[in-house]
Amino acid sequence: MKSKGLIFWAIAVVVWAIVSYLYHPTVTIMAAGAAIGIALTVLVTWSGSRIPEGKLWLLKVLAVSIMAGLMNVTALDVVYSLLAAPEGNRYILPIEMVASGLLLTALVFLRSRLGSEQKD
Repeated sequence: MKSKGLIFWAIAVVVWAIVSYLYHPTVTIMAAGAAIGIALTVLVTWSGSRIPEGKLWLLKVLAVSIMAGLMNVTALDVVYSLLAAPEGNRYILPIEMVASGLLLTALVFLRSRLGSEQKD
């Protein structure tokens, strides 16, 4: 089971690194974006593991992920303000929030399909 967890986290790191590389204008902001994405993946994965599985599980995870997407956008606004205020050129907030929420949902869904090694 631990190897599935390692595979999941390797996939998550690669996905966030690629998304950040393609989206952000500098290496520093790219690294910050990837770190924020991984931290939020940990949060949403943990939250998703506490939601009872059922017909509405994915919808509930999506709601948590969209809120985490808002956290992602807010954190990136701070990073941009501190490191690259003149560069800007980010998508409008609702689109970016939903996109990062969908990415987080997809990662949690993948994690649930790989199985979890921890039981409460």
